[in-house]
Amino acid sequence: MYKILIVDDEKEIRDGLAAWTWDNLGIELTGCFAHGLEALQYVERHPVDIVMTDIRMPFMDGIELMENLLRAYPFTNVIILSGHSDFDYAQKAIKHGAEDYLLKPIHFPTLSRTLEELVGKMDAKKQENYRLSVLKRKEQLLTKVLREDFLSRLLHDRMTTDEMEHGSAEGEVLLDADSYTVAVFRLDRLASPQKSLSDRELQLFVFSLDNILQDIWDLKDNGYHKVDRRSAEFYLLSKSRQPHEAFAAVQQQLVKYIGLFRSTFSAGIGHSVGQASHIHLSARAGALALQQNREECSFSVCEEEQIRQASSGSDAAAFSGTAEGYKNADLESIILKQARQYISDHYHRSLTLKEVADHVYVSPGHLSALFKDADDTFMKFLTSLRMCKAMELLADSSYKVYEIVDRVGYSDPAYFSEIFKKYTGKTPNEYRGKSRPA
Repeated sequence: MYKILIVDDEKEIRDGLAAWTWDNLGIELTGCFAHGLEALQYVERHPVDIVMTDIRMPFMDGIELMENLLRAYPFTNVIILSGHSDFDYAQKAIKHGAEDYLLKPIHFPTLSRTLEELVGKMDAKKQENYRLSVLKRKEQLLTKVLREDFLSRLLHDRMTTDEMEHGSAEGEVLLDADSYTVAVFRLDRLASPQKSLSDRELQLFVFSLDNILQDIWDLKDNGYHKVDRRSAEFYLLSKSRQPHEAFAAVQQQLVKYIGLFRSTFSAGIGHSVGQASHIHLSARAGALALQQNREECSFSVCEEEQIRQASSGSDAAAFSGTAEGYKNADLESIILKQARQYISDHYHRSLTLKEVADHVYVSPGHLSALFKDADDTFMKFLTSLRMCKAMELLADSSYKVYEIVDRVGYSDPAYFSEIFKKYTGKTPNEYRGKSRPA
């Protein structure tokens, strides 16, 4: 049921409204007060959905009450009660956001119609909020899946620049460091081939590790993690020049969970690399170090020479290739224009190169080449659109930063802030302060 509050300095009106059959409209009357100050104090402790208030009252009148409510509790709906002589005040109240106003003496059929319409609006808004929350949750789950897929490829394969750019954007993974190091951890109880987990136990371990590492690694701005769902081994990708202290801290924190996993942990640390495209080499080095590590609760570090020996010739070879030749320049120009228009129309949500390519009936590789021919990239164009829109919205103080994050197609506020600072040189709050008139 929606909750309503009556505020009027006339006791007869309060008593008359209190005796009305609110239940028939799905509304619960939670209190009656003689002036706005009492009502505001009540709402601070007991939030309500609707406030029906008189205009002229002692201590705090209806207009002042409404302004306080809409500033502190913007989702509260206000209905104004007024006499004929207060009509100008009622108009002012409507301009300030009141849902409606009713003339005294109160005509109950009119009151019923007003509240039925308001309840209908609130029901529709509730449904819309629920639908948006479901869509938001689906988008977050999609981002998580894309992130896990990208991190898996990043840790195990050499990726081209385009693949890294698209994958990092889709999974909201920021690779802007000048040093990367990977550590590989395992549960020591699983080091022996004779020891295994049931499927149910393995799923529990993977789920638990994923949540624990999110808290003690990712949210500490150390980097990213990836749990292998088949073995419960996990990878920590550090973006720090001095990662060993952070790895050791994780090892110490995991000791608290020995009772949950019934196991100690061991780790192997790969050598640091200076390029994101070489992260897989550090991961391979970490795995090699872990294989050589037979002592519980200790680290092994794989040095540069070891990884050179472990790496195959194909990994050391440079990737090369040329873009497909195009003959019809006019057609390609139209395709690129349509692609850019589609991106401009849909930048506010999760968007992939493949989706855009499917829209203009070409392959992702073909579309990527078209952007390159125009001295641009898909992700650079998309990011530029999003950042320009974000700067525009930040100039309007009515938008919260988290609302802007959602409006320009991101789901992670921290990732958005990093991208925005990289693009403008300022955090969103610093930029908003700069753009605010003196």
